[in-house]
Amino acid sequence: MASSTRAVAKAVGLAGLFITAPLEAWAEPVTYPPDVPRPALKDSHAVSELLKPVVEALMEGLVLAFRDSGTHRERADTDPPEADTETRHAAPTTFRTGAQVLLLRRGGAVDAFLGMDFRRVGVAARVLRSTPWGRQVGSGLTLAELRVSYALYVSEFARFRLEAGAGALLAPDKERVGPQGGLSLEACMWGPLDLEARVLATPLPYQQLDGTLGLAVHTGALVVRAGGRGIYLDQAGAVAAQAREGGLLGLYLGLGVDF
Repeated sequence: MASSTRAVAKAVGLAGLFITAPLEAWAEPVTYPPDVPRPALKDSHAVSELLKPVVEALMEGLVLAFRDSGTHRERADTDPPEADTETRHAAPTTFRTGAQVLLLRRGGAVDAFLGMDFRRVGVAARVLRSTPWGRQVGSGLTLAELRVSYALYVSEFARFRLEAGAGALLAPDKERVGPQGGLSLEACMWGPLDLEARVLATPLPYQQLDGTLGLAVHTGALVVRAGGRGIYLDQAGAVAAQAREGGLLGLYLGLGVDF
């Protein structure tokens, strides 16, 4: 009887050894050779460390691209003398875009534009959204423009355009589309400082006269614009016209990109 009891105890001990040994081995921390990537590389901290130099390189490249491009880039000493004639307003191809905030006498507006010039011929689009301070129901107004232009005079220091196209007035109670024409000027005053002026008119089916006079400071491809703008509107729609009696007149400030 004693011998059988000892045999059972021995068998149970062996069985426990075979069961606990794998469990203890599984519970021990796993070590990795130095040349094998650790699973910790998959966590967010490791990923951020891997992406950090890539993001820094992209940001540095973007800053250098904005600094060293643009229509008003200063000519380097290593550039040939005639290279200066290919910058500023005489560039064979110029792309410009930006947005401006207008502080008007009776409200505010946001203006966005997009344009391209091929030395003499150009195309431009602009959208303005105006809302009075009181935000009366039905008083929102949108003015849209699409024009082609021809530069009557173009040089390194100035571009004088004749513009023609279509303008649209989108009011809650009226929508009108009519022909539009006018003149625009961009002229260098000193270094990176430009004078910008524009006057556009829409004779029918609604009447609009839009005038802008301001300054633009070029820092590489980045442009800061500020000045004054006035828009006279007639037949803008019953509700919209009442909210803008006397037209839109005020100051603007904005950012853009020219290159």
